[in-house]
Amino acid sequence: MLPFRPLTWEDKEPYTACYQRCPVRHAEYSFFGLWGWKETVPLELAFEDGLCWVRSRGPQPGICGPLGDWDAVDWSSVLPGHFAPGDVIYDVPKEAVDRFPEGLRARLSLEEEREQWEYVYSVQELIALKGSKYAHKRNRVRAFVSGYEWDYLPMLPEDFPAVIEFQERWRAHRDSTLTANEVSSLYDEDLAIRTALERWDDFPFLGGLLKVEDEIIAYTIAEELDSQTLDIRFEKAFGEYAGSYQAINQLFLKNQGAAYTWVNREEDMGELGLRNAKLSYNPVRMLEKYRVTVLA
Repeated sequence: MLPFRPLTWEDKEPYTACYQRCPVRHAEYSFFGLWGWKETVPLELAFEDGLCWVRSRGPQPGICGPLGDWDAVDWSSVLPGHFAPGDVIYDVPKEAVDRFPEGLRARLSLEEEREQWEYVYSVQELIALKGSKYAHKRNRVRAFVSGYEWDYLPMLPEDFPAVIEFQERWRAHRDSTLTANEVSSLYDEDLAIRTALERWDDFPFLGGLLKVEDEIIAYTIAEELDSQTLDIRFEKAFGEYAGSYQAINQLFLKNQGAAYTWVNREEDMGELGLRNAKLSYNPVRMLEKYRVTVLA
């Protein structure tokens, strides 16, 4: 049995060390990817065999992972040593699965978890928005920048009260049009946003604000996953401002993300509208994940 114990702040350093040894860094598995949702998704960690496994006690319980140097693991002994026939491991990165020996793979069922795949884009493409495939996005940005008196500013700690006020207004507007489950999901995200602001100096965060007449109408909070990759953790805008979402997307990367090569915009959770929106930005690759079931 893996020695699981509840996630604590003291796990940040050893967990991050495991995360940084991963050949590919998924947004789901950064330490903030866990810590940000600790109030609504209780998590446990198990450090064993040079790896870290994550177990959720939330609405969708199960074991996820693993984190670590996938090239240094004897998978043929590690998986059978900790998992029995019928056990399931969720959100296993494809790059880890690819390292399972053929003999081990024959004893496993591998199912794509398409709703958990993360979308990765070229930063320079999303700044330039060149060509016909970006024509609609380009026109939406132009509609915003030419239609309003606007300012773009980096997010600073003194802006946090105004960001929270914006977030409350944004969520109140959305709550009136959503189902109870969707409202609950937004509430969970709201807690994660507040956690990000409270722990701003403890994570490699960047943020940007888009203002019209000195009022925030959009913002972005991003996390550096590695020296080449930013992850868009949160991005909100008032949709009544034409092109506001497209503008905050492009202006944040232009002003604060241009030194990075890739931007991760996370998974679509199987929501068709969100999937279409993410695909419309033309991802250059997907970070695939699998559900692994032990057969024998």
